[in-house]
Amino acid sequence: MDNIDKNKEKGVILVIIAAVFWGYMGVPTRNLGNLNFDAFSVSFFRTLIAAVFYFLYCLKKKPKSLKVDSKGIIFFMIYGISAFALTFISYNISINYVSVSIATVLMFTCPIWVVILSHVLFKEEINKNKAIAIILNLFGCFMISKGYEFSNFSLSLKGIIFGLISGFAFALQGILAKIVDEKYDKDCLLAYSFLFGTLFLIFFVDFKNTANIFKNTNDMYFIIKNIIVIGIFNTIIANGSYVKAVEYLEASVCSIIVSLELVVAAIVAYFVFNEGLEGFQIIGMIMVIISIVVLNVKKKKNIDKEVS
Repeated sequence: MDNIDKNKEKGVILVIIAAVFWGYMGVPTRNLGNLNFDAFSVSFFRTLIAAVFYFLYCLKKKPKSLKVDSKGIIFFMIYGISAFALTFISYNISINYVSVSIATVLMFTCPIWVVILSHVLFKEEINKNKAIAIILNLFGCFMISKGYEFSNFSLSLKGIIFGLISGFAFALQGILAKIVDEKYDKDCLLAYSFLFGTLFLIFFVDFKNTANIFKNTNDMYFIIKNIIVIGIFNTIIANGSYVKAVEYLEASVCSIIVSLELVVAAIVAYFVFNEGLEGFQIIGMIMVIISIVVLNVKKKKNIDKEVS
C-alpha cells in the first residue's frame, strides 16, 4: 500500500471515528436535557471544554503554533462562530419550528453544500458517482430520521431556512479547514475556533437556569460525567477527527461518510433508550452505507486507471 492509499485509509478512519462519537452524542445530550439543561448550555459546555483542552495541548506540545498573525485570528473567529456556534444555534432554532426529523434532514444537506463549495474553491470533480452517493445519502438520512411519518411532518419557512443554515454551517467545518490545510496547525485551529465559538455562545446561554440546576441537583457526579463525555468524546475527539480528516480526503467525501453518524445514533437509541427501529429506518441505514461504498468503488477505479 503506497502513501496515497495509506492517507486515504487514515482519512476514512478519522471520519468514521467522528461519526461514531457524534452518533453517541444523543446519550449525554438526552441525560442533560432530562435535567432541564437547554441545548445552548450543552453546546457551550462542548466548546468550552474543547477550547481548554486544545489550548493546554498546544501549550505543552507545540506552543509556537499558537503564535498566529491577525489574519489568522480573524479566520479562527469566523471559523469558530460559523462552523461551530452557528451550526448548534441554527439547528436548535430550526427544531422549534419544524419537526426534529425535518431539521435533521436539512442539516444533512451538508454534502450538497460541500460538493458545490469544493468544486468552486478546490476544483474537486462533480461526477456521476458522487451525485448518486449524495442522492442515496439524503434519502437514507430522510428514512433514518423518520421523515416518512407524516404525523411528524411540519413545515415553516423560518424552520426550513435555519435548517438549511445549519447544513451550510456544518459544511464549513470541513471547507474552511481545507482552505488553511497547510498554513495553520490543526490543533491550533481547533483551540482558537472553539474559544471564539464559546465566546459567541455566551449570548445564548441561560446561565441562571444552568446555575439553578447545579445548585439543586442531588447527583452532581451524574451531571459532571455527562458534561465530560460530551466535551471529550463528542467534541474533542469527534470534531478533531473530522477536521483532521480533510488533510487526507476530499471535503465532499468526508461530508458523505460522516452521515454514518445517523446510523450510529439510531442503533444507540435502539439499545440504550429502547427506541424502536423500523424497517424503513433500516433501509435508510443501508442506503447511507451504499452511498459510501459508491464513493469507495469510484476511488478504486481511479487507482486502477492510474496504475495501468
